Amino acid sequence: MNKLVKGAIATGVGVILLVGGGGTLATWNQTQSASMGSVVSGDLNLEVNTATDKGHWTNSSGSTINVATYKVVPGDTLTYTQDLLVTLTGDQMRARLSLTVGGTNNGFNLNNVDIYPTTLMKGGRDVNGAVLLPADSGIVTASTKMTFKTSTGLRNSTNANGTLDVGYKLVQDAPTTANSL
Repeated sequence: MNKLVKGAIATGVGVILLVGGGGTLATWNQTQSASMGSVVSGDLNLEVNTATDKGHWTNSSGSTINVATYKVVPGDTLTYTQDLLVTLTGDQMRARLSLTVGGTNNGFNLNNVDIYPTTLMKGGRDVNGAVLLPADSGIVTASTKMTFKTSTGLRNSTNANGTLDVGYKLVQDAPTTANSL
């Protein structure tokens, strides 16, 4: 074989060994990062606003009562009113405010009480059942009405006592695209 052919074969075998035998051929590369800015989160908060209203009870005639000493009778209606401080921030923030009621009793049957949906007033506007937006942040006055049923028979719940716990829950309505990814 001629020297030129032998040299070409040797060179080819050498290249094959370098490429196929774990050798590397270097390539250029470059990385770069971009400053995308900071992500800032919003806020959802609900507080009982004792600065403006510590919460108070009224009877059906509108008189303020001391619920610890007031004696209810069937057909009586009591209303609990409390100022709440609502904080909603976020470009797509939407939330709903609702009532939670619980309590303990000492012979008083809570089934003898009708509890009506809370009235929520913000600046003279009824926001009950509405979706609250950041513009609704601030003081919301919540009033919850409880009527003691006239259908309470026999001597059910007489000379008994119970503690009604009125609470409020603020829940965000997630943006519709939040879980679609």
